[in-house]
Amino acid sequence: MVGPKPSKPNRMCKSKSATATATATSTSSSAMAAAAAAASTPRHHRSPRTTATSFPAVSSYSTSSSTTASSAASLAALRDSLPELPLLFTFHDLAAATANFSAAHRLVPAAPSSSNSFRCALRGHPAAVFRRPLRRDARDVAARLAVLGHCHHAAITRLLGAAASPDRTTLFLAYELVPDASPLSVLLRNPKNPSFTPLASWHSRLQLAADVCDALYYVHLQADTIHNRLSASSVLVCGDGPLPRAKIAHFGAADLAGELPVEHKDDDGGGSKGSSSSSGGHRRTSSRGRRIEGTRGYMAPELVAGGPPSRRSDVFALGVVLLELLSGQEPVRYELVNRGTGEYERTSLIDTAAAAVAEGGGEGMRRWVDRRLRDSFPVDAAELLTTLALRCVAKDPLARQDMAWVAAKVSKLFLEAQEWAAKFNVPTDISISIAPR
Repeated sequence: MVGPKPSKPNRMCKSKSATATATATSTSSSAMAAAAAAASTPRHHRSPRTTATSFPAVSSYSTSSSTTASSAASLAALRDSLPELPLLFTFHDLAAATANFSAAHRLVPAAPSSSNSFRCALRGHPAAVFRRPLRRDARDVAARLAVLGHCHHAAITRLLGAAASPDRTTLFLAYELVPDASPLSVLLRNPKNPSFTPLASWHSRLQLAADVCDALYYVHLQADTIHNRLSASSVLVCGDGPLPRAKIAHFGAADLAGELPVEHKDDDGGGSKGSSSSSGGHRRTSSRGRRIEGTRGYMAPELVAGGPPSRRSDVFALGVVLLELLSGQEPVRYELVNRGTGEYERTSLIDTAAAAVAEGGGEGMRRWVDRRLRDSFPVDAAELLTTLALRCVAKDPLARQDMAWVAAKVSKLFLEAQEWAAKFNVPTDISISIAPR
């Protein structure tokens, strides 16, 4: 799976690798300059980096050796700190690591839907492996993987590598296995205990909203690609601090698997870094044809109609996730209204959110926002975030805002949530005794 040399250089993401490489070059140059200066030190003058006084002739040699050792140690430390680039694994590597993709290695053993996801260890790293249909020339995967491999963000699960099946019809993607992480959908809607959620504060929910927006902004503007997989199930909640943090999973999956359009340009005027490209001007040689991909409730109307994925469709999915964080409800619900006829009533989260905002006065928002927040949230801020999310899920793609605007607005709301939480924080260092004295 060695791809042909691309005709034009791929656009690299801004990453810590480039910075660290520049630092290493600077360190090496400084070390060489120091060695040259030490070598030119007069024989009968004490070098500032040497402790030898009886043998002036050895002083220069000692300084040069010390500088060389220090430079080597610095370069070794930098090399250890650099992130490893994704690897182009072989199919046999992944098959061996997952015991031939056995049920014992499934990511969620009890879930039948997890037959396409596995957990294992790859090159010493705990990893999650996902299986997807490959709809592009397998030879192009290596070149695209090299580009996406330079993209790193704290709110995005790290891409470790990829491999194609021997028949070139399936792509296996390996990501870091985030320890003690749970999908946002499970934390909001636990079927075993629907009345409980660990996300019981307004501050914690705004933190997750800010993380997801920041990550998707990076995917669009820095990684220069489209996610096409965003949902509450692909948002992983982790962290043991006072506030949970979010990471979005499946970064680069749609791109590497060939789900994105070839040489597709948006007509919406939104694009990467000021351009009008929906797919960031990606140049791909071929694709095996695209089917409608997505999760029910998160797919933009143009995707359901057979249109191509775009940044605007990503924004639609983000808007649905924001509405879930506000209400705790799933995007689409079906309730049985007539057992005899089997008639179901469909309830859309977008419709209920729009009705709550239209009611005005704050009472509609109080009834619609997740009751497990116990009415402890700023109603005005909740209405602002709901209105923002509804702009993200507009039926017309041209009416949706780009991620630069959305991320800035949500970041401002998060800062206000911090101030609100500090103002109304209940003191925990006060104890009250009701025992008789």
